[in-house]
Amino acid sequence: MTEKVQCKRCQALHPATLFSGGDQLCVYCKADEAEKLPQAKPVEEVKQVDTSVEEKARAELALRFLTRKRLLPFVERFNPDYNAGWVHKDICKRLEKFSKDVAQKKSPRLMLFMPPRHGKSTLASIAFPAWHLGRNPEHEFISCSYSGSLAMGFSRKVRSLLRDPGYKTAFSTRLDPESQSAEAWLTTSGGGFVAAGVGGGITGKGAHVLVIDDPVKNREDAESQNNRDSNWDWYTSTAYTRLAPGGGVLVILTRWHDDDLAGRLLKAGADGGDEWEVVRYPAIAEEDESFRDTGEALHPERYDVPSLERIQKAVGPRDWSALYQQNPVADDGDYFNRGMINYYEKGEVDEERLRYYQAWDLAIGQRDRNDYSVGLCVGVDEYDRLYIMDCVRGRYDGFALVELILDFYEQWKPSIIGIEKGHIEMALGPFLEKRVRERGLYEAYIKDLKTGRRDKEARARAIQGRMQQGMVFFPKEAVFTGPLIAELLRFPNGIHDDQVDALAWVGLMMTEFATYQAPVIKEPSWRDRLEKFTKIERSKSAMSA
Repeated sequence: MTEKVQCKRCQALHPATLFSGGDQLCVYCKADEAEKLPQAKPVEEVKQVDTSVEEKARAELALRFLTRKRLLPFVERFNPDYNAGWVHKDICKRLEKFSKDVAQKKSPRLMLFMPPRHGKSTLASIAFPAWHLGRNPEHEFISCSYSGSLAMGFSRKVRSLLRDPGYKTAFSTRLDPESQSAEAWLTTSGGGFVAAGVGGGITGKGAHVLVIDDPVKNREDAESQNNRDSNWDWYTSTAYTRLAPGGGVLVILTRWHDDDLAGRLLKAGADGGDEWEVVRYPAIAEEDESFRDTGEALHPERYDVPSLERIQKAVGPRDWSALYQQNPVADDGDYFNRGMINYYEKGEVDEERLRYYQAWDLAIGQRDRNDYSVGLCVGVDEYDRLYIMDCVRGRYDGFALVELILDFYEQWKPSIIGIEKGHIEMALGPFLEKRVRERGLYEAYIKDLKTGRRDKEARARAIQGRMQQGMVFFPKEAVFTGPLIAELLRFPNGIHDDQVDALAWVGLMMTEFATYQAPVIKEPSWRDRLEKFTKIERSKSAMSA
């Protein structure tokens, strides 16, 4: 009879073979721990407590179980040097759910947007297919990329994993010895893997899982209307038709263009097509997220913030926003176009000579369906040029919002804080006045901004006119610049317009109030000159003495 051991965590009795390491945790609880974010446990931290033959056997059994049950332990077993961060653990959890939904024929649709060189292909195009086939050997994969050679490179690596002795001890899936080419190979259970370039021929093939990994090679291809049309035609007429009933589509890519394959799929979804789960991982966080704060790097173990800032300078605002922040935009919008966008670099503006204004577009509430609250700070010089200095954006309750408004004021000391009149009267007014008194900020001038009969588009005309005249400048290297410009170029058709609203309020403030106030230079009076002359004479007398 097999010995039973009680788990210290779940308190359940399990066979002793499901325990290893001396921590009295069963493999089920260890698997749950493997799901926890934010940090994956480095391989080098795993210690052998007991090196006996029995303990080694138990450890091996536990590792096999974890390998079958969780994707990240699978990755780390066959790639010990893989440097997993919280983002890779998050991706693994999403891919595990995707795999389960495919097995249950739920037709999942998943998009993962991620910057270059952050480990996405290792997970999605190599480890995931091998792991999924280990659990579902009868399933068929079609893997596509911008070139057939790249796709076949993924195919070879997946095939190599299935040949690994460690894989064979964890899974029963085996390669068909009669079909093992890089372009297409089979399992003995009827499943298999097909590799092809986007636009290539896959007619006659089937897929329980269709993986599209980076369908665009470079900026030149992304800018080509013909290339984008060709990719779309291939997806709709060829790739999509290969799906088995209940099959899943996984699109993982770096964004290049607003009208790329991902962009068209999302537009089609909005028009009644497939509904997609979209996960966007910007290189630098643009707002507070579940596992990092605004301004933090996606995978600092590989690319820390200084490294990313150097990349940002090298590639320029447009490619930074698209490739690294996963926020591509078209050149022309209905109200604003890229020709209106002017940049300034840090150090080019004498901040001491600017007069500052702040405007707020408020959304009271923290639920995801609420818009963002946005505060913009601008500086205006003696030539009436407007410089965007800072931006805060997030979802806050009323109390947190009041503190943020006052903190933002203390940071920049603007001449005027503009807030839409209705928000002041209905929600924030009394508490805002109370906190102004308690914090001793009596010099803060808060102005009610009245909408009147002007809608969002009408309010945006003031800032639009200034931008047409080349009088508005955006900080070239600020994290908030990309999202702000993207929202401008999508206005008024974008999902969010809170940043545009805040900037529109700034434009209206500039038309209603004096914008620049030159520093007061005090001319010395005759008394000042006399006093200075007297001091000089006294100094001379002291020297002569």
